[in-house]
Amino acid sequence: MTRFTTTAVAVLLAGGVVIAQGGAQTTGQTATPPATTQKPPAPAGAQTPAPPAAQTPAPKPAAPAPLPFPAGATVAYVQMQVVIAESKFGKCGSDVIKGMQDKIDVAVAAKQKEVQAQQQKMQAQQGLVTDAVMTQMQHDLDRLTREGQAMATQMQSDRDNKNQDLILDFQNKVGPLLEAMRKDKDLSFILSAESNGAIVAANAALDLSMELVKRLDALYPDCNKKIGN
Repeated sequence: MTRFTTTAVAVLLAGGVVIAQGGAQTTGQTATPPATTQKPPAPAGAQTPAPPAAQTPAPKPAAPAPLPFPAGATVAYVQMQVVIAESKFGKCGSDVIKGMQDKIDVAVAAKQKEVQAQQQKMQAQQGLVTDAVMTQMQHDLDRLTREGQAMATQMQSDRDNKNQDLILDFQNKVGPLLEAMRKDKDLSFILSAESNGAIVAANAALDLSMELVKRLDALYPDCNKKIGN
């Protein structure tokens, strides 16, 4: 099987999410709204000029036609990040990871609100309740913080594991297609043009990324199909 390396099926957010005991504070100044300038009344009998006609937006330039593949070429290349970004299968994987990250963000924000509410409760009750009550409230705050951190860690681990599964699935599906393209074009090699500096200059006509996208879409056209099958 043709082997290649790709950084990820979807870009993950760097860094971990931490539920901190110290609530975030937002500081800022309220902007003063600009004064409204009133237009003088139009003289009697004057006609109100018609508003300018809406301009039709300029059409988007057509995508450049693919360059013909050079006759006699024995080496070509693909950009895996292009294949991931443009293929239906790659977009599905990206959507899966994004959906998991969105859930993490929502869950962490909700838990952070619980922590902040407990902090505010303790501040409001300080000096009004016994030391035993304050100690119990501190224990509750510590528990909420630990629960939030454990939840965030587990959800991030699930997301990362899913991302690794998607990478392996992508490799398994794309590998045979790369080998088929190599045979069809009688090539010796198809290289992976990633951002690792392996290829510093290349003829754009040798780029088979979009042809790989077409072949991948032809085999896996249903974006709602379960990823991993």
